Amino acid sequence: MKGHDVRVAFAVAVAMLLTMAHSADAQRWRVLTPQLSHTVVINPRDPAKLYVGNWANQLLRSDDRGVTWRTLELGSTNVINYVTSTAVTQADTGVILTGGFWFDGIRRSSDGGETWQRALADTLNNARMWFISEAIIEDPSRPGLLYAARGVTNTGIWRSLDNGITWDSISAVPPQFTGRLCTIAVRPDSTNILFVGATGGQIFRSDDSGRSWRRVPVVGSALSIKSDSEIPKIVFSPRDPSVGYAVVTIILEQNISGNGGVLKTTDGGETWDRIAFADTSLWAVDVRQRNGQDEIFVGGFRLPNTQPIIKGDGLVFRSGDGGSTWQQMLDVPWGTNELDDTIRNVWVIRCDPTSDRVYLATTPGLYVLDEETSVNEETGKGSASTLATEVRDGLIEVTSPTWTSNSTQWSLVDLRGNVVCGGRHDGPLPLRINASMVAAGVYAIELNGGTQRASTLVGLTAR
Repeated sequence: MKGHDVRVAFAVAVAMLLTMAHSADAQRWRVLTPQLSHTVVINPRDPAKLYVGNWANQLLRSDDRGVTWRTLELGSTNVINYVTSTAVTQADTGVILTGGFWFDGIRRSSDGGETWQRALADTLNNARMWFISEAIIEDPSRPGLLYAARGVTNTGIWRSLDNGITWDSISAVPPQFTGRLCTIAVRPDSTNILFVGATGGQIFRSDDSGRSWRRVPVVGSALSIKSDSEIPKIVFSPRDPSVGYAVVTIILEQNISGNGGVLKTTDGGETWDRIAFADTSLWAVDVRQRNGQDEIFVGGFRLPNTQPIIKGDGLVFRSGDGGSTWQQMLDVPWGTNELDDTIRNVWVIRCDPTSDRVYLATTPGLYVLDEETSVNEETGKGSASTLATEVRDGLIEVTSPTWTSNSTQWSLVDLRGNVVCGGRHDGPLPLRINASMVAAGVYAIELNGGTQRASTLVGLTAR
């Protein structure tokens, strides 16, 4: 290639990357790990630490926002189970609680996942204790107070007052209404008001901290949707806790009509109604405050042994106006996980409250949506123009006159959005990145210093 052609190609590549990284409307999902991801939890005091529920008694942990990962073993890996419920407590972020599908009871670690003990099991009846989908939670206003909704054998509610060390059975959702609990949620403005999502497309409400339960309307005046419907997630708005959202899953092909969709409450959970996606099977939902409104993300699901006639597989939608209008997100780079699974089920969506990151825990892996531009607009810091780079002898040196953070997570990202390398830099800039083994091309350098974020472009030539 001639010199002029090289410069033209470089300019085109720069334009492409700038469009990807800095357009206000850009949506750039990228894979963080191509491993089965049933849930993703953010450490409440250190958002660089992520915990992902895998399978066979395995929890994935990253201490650098997903650049590198290690596997924590909760017990024997010669089992078939799925870690679908995980909580990291505010009272002590070294404490992790896990449970799941085909996962017997609750396990607890007090050292960040290095060692584990069984905290809860049905030793009396030797019966299964599954905690299926976001079914182990901490009260956001009372660190160390935890609830768990048992998914099978009985519909019991459990509570821990000592950060998950001991658990007491405090009630049961009436078994004549449902045989399985899927999820539990606390309304953030009241420690007494809890909700449980269950099969039958039912939502149960407690006004006395989980001691008693009653059904609330879910579609119009109906107290249930369909016999196979499940309510796997319930979340409340950080803007207005009287507003909440839930999603409905469809299991049986013959029950598609009038099933599924997104439910919304505007009266604190006393009544709910469908606002979108009738006849569509959804499993994941999360909400964040954005431009004074609720921005909602939902993700789809169908059982692997059912036909694609059930809409859900691979669907990701976003609403910036509280659910009035929706945009389908089509740029998730779906792949294959370590089990050769390709079904595109979205199990958990997690909005990082400290940044504009959104995590997508799916069967093919864990994905992240980065939106640096909107972060920079909101904080007024860390725009791309504040960074300068110089490449010399295989080293990229990054400097900035406005960067003040003394703890910086950095990533080198290629044109397709893949992280080539990354790490953590302690102290002021300059940051020096060894790129001697990185292929020639155009890359984005992304810096995250907590309240500051910035990115810029760098071109590497063959040596």
